[in-house]
Amino acid sequence: MSHNYASLAEGARALLVEACSVLNEKGVEYVIAGGWVPVLRGSSDTTLHHPGTRDVDVLFNDDRETIRNAVQLLLASGFVLSAKHEFQLLKALQVGSREFVFNIDLMHPTEASTSPEMFQDIMDLGIDDNYDENSPKVKSICFPSSAIIFERNLWSMFKVAATDSDGKHFECTIPLMDEAALILSKADSVKQAKRARDAFDIYFVLAGPKGETVASRLSQLSTSFAQVSDQLSLLRKFLNENSEKFDTNVSTYLGKTSVSPRPSEYVGTLLFS
Repeated sequence: MSHNYASLAEGARALLVEACSVLNEKGVEYVIAGGWVPVLRGSSDTTLHHPGTRDVDVLFNDDRETIRNAVQLLLASGFVLSAKHEFQLLKALQVGSREFVFNIDLMHPTEASTSPEMFQDIMDLGIDDNYDENSPKVKSICFPSSAIIFERNLWSMFKVAATDSDGKHFECTIPLMDEAALILSKADSVKQAKRARDAFDIYFVLAGPKGETVASRLSQLSTSFAQVSDQLSLLRKFLNENSEKFDTNVSTYLGKTSVSPRPSEYVGTLLFS
């Protein structure tokens, strides 16, 4: 009988640890990106509370064959394909009285792609489909300007514990992006209407006890790497032209916590003054 998780957060953590355990077994080069960075690296020495995350973003940095084998292992371990989103793998977990489907998003650095398109094929599933002219495939999402995460080791190992689907406690050491890489990954996507929490993640990281260290790290990188400078310029432009939107997006996740100065002013001053 599968384990019944008490909360969605516990189920998502189990998904993270199970997926990373499979990838570590294969020896594929990857890092965990997205919401798990502030969730796991966020300090308790702050008045801000992070709402958590319910999916797993996996950024690969390996050849296509290795990634294909890693995906096959995930499928053999109980993950299933998404019929709609070719870059996602899914797994159902019991949470309380309901069964929920959690997802893994597969990504790769744009710089590692031979195609400028948004997606890159990983494997053909060999299934006929009349929905369009192409047979279904597993794909990965292009992650702009992310090759530097591997080039400059903007990640470190992080131990995470969870309860697996059989109810057993287990631990896994995962390669987790650092805070500087997180901000670079969200510097452009923060402007998208459906990515409101990106603003909060940026603010959450910089408002924490490591904020000045993270800002200094980004400043150093921007002087040596054009892609870092370009990404930060995108964030700066958004803060200058859409400060109210940034503040509104951050406030959505602040709850009853009031902050001063305004989030856009704080982030802009810390990163660009």
